[in-house]
Amino acid sequence: MAHSTVMSSKGQLVIPIKLREELGLKPGVRVFFEKQGKGLRIEADAQRTLDALCGKYAGSRLEEMVAEERRKWESRLEAL
Repeated sequence: MAHSTVMSSKGQLVIPIKLREELGLKPGVRVFFEKQGKGLRIEADAQRTLDALCGKYAGSRLEEMVAEERRKWESRLEAL
């Protein structure tokens, strides 16, 4: 599911709460930005994010789910 937000006059973006909760993103997590074609890839510090998810998604197909979401976003970016 795609989410959207509006950039402030200071260039700030708010990550929707549903995504923050699903990814276990807390204040202080470092976020990286990478330009990809006409799009922008945003990735949280992987280790802190994985630490936050370990208990929540124990026994799930988390790695497969993340890979599938990545493929979906990459195909969307290629379409731009």
